Amino acid sequence: MTIDQTVGWIAAVLLVGFAFALVLGMFQFRSARKLPYFLLRKERMTQGWRMIFLALIMGLTGGATLLFGREAAYVIVPPTPSVTPSPTITNTPTITLTPTITNTPLASDTPTATPTSTETPTPQLPSEIQVLFRETQTPQPDAVFSTLLIARRLDNQNQAINPQEDFVGVSGRLYAAFTYNNLQDGVRWTAVWRQGDAIICIETQPWDGGTGGYGYTECETDLWSPGEYEVQIFYGEEWMVSSRFEVLGDGDATATDRPAGS
Repeated sequence: MTIDQTVGWIAAVLLVGFAFALVLGMFQFRSARKLPYFLLRKERMTQGWRMIFLALIMGLTGGATLLFGREAAYVIVPPTPSVTPSPTITNTPTITLTPTITNTPLASDTPTATPTSTETPTPQLPSEIQVLFRETQTPQPDAVFSTLLIARRLDNQNQAINPQEDFVGVSGRLYAAFTYNNLQDGVRWTAVWRQGDAIICIETQPWDGGTGGYGYTECETDLWSPGEYEVQIFYGEEWMVSSRFEVLGDGDATATDRPAGS
C-alpha cells in the first residue's frame, strides 16, 4: 500500500467515526428527553455531549489528514528514487591503414578505412499498445523511475529480495522492482518484458500508485528459456528506464546466480 493510499484510508476512518459519533450523540439527546428522572436525564445528556465532542475532534482530524496528511507523511518518510541516466550512443570507429610500396618506379599506396558505428536505439512502445493511448492527461515532465532490480521475490514494501543479473533454471514468476517520484494518477504506464524481439509479457494500465514510493512489474511463464531478457518501462508514450538480465541453462557447469551490480 502506498503512502497516498494509507493517508486516504486514515482520513476515511476518521470521517466515518465522526459521522457515527455524531449520530450516537444525537440519539443520546433524544433518549434523554424520554427519561422520567432528572439524574438519569442529566447523565444521558452528558454522554450525548461527550459523543458530540468526540465527533468534532474526529471530524477536524479527518479533514486535516485529508488536506495535509500526504505532505506530512512525505516529510517523515520521503521517497528516495534514483534517477536513471538516459541511454548513451556508442560510436566505435575503426580505421585500418595498410600502405604497400614496391621497389619499382611505380609506388602503390593502398589505404583501407573501415569506420564502424553502432547506436543503441531508444525503445519504442509495441504497436498494439499505442492504440490504447486515448487518455487526455499529460505526464509530468519531471517524472522519474529508478533502475529496475530483477528478483524472484519482493518484501512487504515492494522492494526486491536478493536481486540478480543472472538466473539459473528459473521458472514461474519474476519481479522488476523500482522506486518512483513525481508521477500522476491516471496517466497510462506500460511495462514490456522482451527476449530479443519477442515480447514475453506486457502490463499496461492507468497509474494509481500516487506521486512517489515503491512499485514493481511482474512476468510469469512456465519456463524461462536460456538467453538475455530486457524489461522496459514507459510512462505515457515516453520510454523511462530499461534493465537487462540473463537466464542460464541448468547444464552450464559455471552458471551461478550473480547478484545485481556485481
